[in-house]
Amino acid sequence: MPTTQKKTPLKSARANGRSSGEDNERVISRIAESLEVAQADLNKLRGSLGAGANDLRKDLSKLLRDARRDAKKMASASRKDLKRLQKDVVSAAKPPAARSRRTRAAKPAGRSSRAAR
Repeated sequence: MPTTQKKTPLKSARANGRSSGEDNERVISRIAESLEVAQADLNKLRGSLGAGANDLRKDLSKLLRDARRDAKKMASASRKDLKRLQKDVVSAAKPPAARSRRTRAAKPAGRSSRAAR
């Protein structure tokens, strides 16, 4: 009778020793590199295209350039969001500080400033 192998669950990012921020950075940098390669290949086609296709190449080149720029913006925004989130989680995990109870000093039983007039 063949033995059945148990499927091991996928390791989480923390189990691999990587944080989710590092995973995000890796994925976004991979996307940016792919966009750079696509733009370089598109520029290689420049001379072999006709007039109508040249306009299309320019539009596509602009689209790739914008996508690469947006990927960089997204990487920095996600990095900032992750840092802010980690800071919020740490501050939420701390027990609230014991609030000092202030007692107001009792006013003296003398006359008020209006009664003195």
